[in-house]
Amino acid sequence: MIEPKVILDIFIILGVIWTAGCALVVARSGRAIPLEQLEGAEARLRMGLLGGLGAGAIVLFFLTLHWLPYANTRRAELGSPAVTVAAMGMQWTWILSRHQVPADVPVEFTVTTRDVNHDFAIYDANGRLLTQVQAMPGYTNRLVYAFHVPGTYTVRCLEYCGLGHHMMTAPLTVTARPK
Repeated sequence: MIEPKVILDIFIILGVIWTAGCALVVARSGRAIPLEQLEGAEARLRMGLLGGLGAGAIVLFFLTLHWLPYANTRRAELGSPAVTVAAMGMQWTWILSRHQVPADVPVEFTVTTRDVNHDFAIYDANGRLLTQVQAMPGYTNRLVYAFHVPGTYTVRCLEYCGLGHHMMTAPLTVTARPK
């Protein structure tokens, strides 16, 4: 599995190469020349850089689709959800169908809202964001996640939803699986 940091580094390197190539073309031309009037090596360099970067971006896009947090991708990776938690957002609270889930099993959160857009986010005890999904009126998003560490987690809203936004939290307890 390629780490997201590695993918970011690749994009940065490609961006530096692209920028250096464009700077070289600009420095060698001395004046702005429309693409149609470029001849020879400069035109080939510019078109090669454009084609290479475009092809690289498309390849990286398809290679990284596997890691996006789509419910079907997570189901394929983690297995069928063993537990489902319905999460309803409304100003300024989360209503969860259950507040306790087992560790080391896929949990599916069905997330929606009654009023305005919210963002359903789960934080660990250290305040680190683990996963999130948008909550929208009239639509149910599905988020599949497996908790590996028992403890208390916090559900928060990440989308400003009004004056009580900061109070929009709910506890979620992850229990150890019986052996």
